[in-house]
Amino acid sequence: MRNKYSQIVVNIISKNKKLKKNILTILFLLTIIIINAQSDSINTIPPPPKLPNAKFAVYNYDSLLQTNILTYQYWGLWDFDNDGIKDSLSFVSNGGAHAYYYLKILLSSKKEWTIYPTFQTDMPFLNTENTVNKITPFSVSDFDKDGIDEIYLNINNSFSHIPKKLKKKGVTSKQIVIEFEKNTLVVKNFKKRKG
Repeated sequence: MRNKYSQIVVNIISKNKKLKKNILTILFLLTIIIINAQSDSINTIPPPPKLPNAKFAVYNYDSLLQTNILTYQYWGLWDFDNDGIKDSLSFVSNGGAHAYYYLKILLSSKKEWTIYPTFQTDMPFLNTENTVNKITPFSVSDFDKDGIDEIYLNINNSFSHIPKKLKKKGVTSKQIVIEFEKNTLVVKNFKKRKG
């Protein structure tokens, strides 16, 4: 029965050229409307949020994880060892869904990275203000006023800990400062300056 009616419709359309042209025009217009409706819906998807400190954000391939991981590279901004050459500081992601970043420092005078795998933060965003408080993730400034910048790092989270070696040297706070003393990087408890 269905074939009989289908055949009748096909015969009517094929005999009437004007009807055939109108049906093709309608199908063409419907196709354009559908395509535009789909492209409009695609354009309404909001763009992804911008990364904080995006100019320092770089994706690097990690061969162990076999994926690109986000790294914040603050290179050539500060001279931590006071040799007149800017040094490099990086925060490398663990690649997790809620990523934590461990700290690496490359001094121009040492030529190899010093890695702090237990010092992790989930927001390695440079504090551009001159104040440090309990929620500041990290900041660089001359905190002790000796003419050389130090690195402040807040590692107050469940993924960071102070290694036993540093605890024996008196480091107990999760608000720490890393500075260059006697030709080496030294980790200390952060002491907020008065005034």
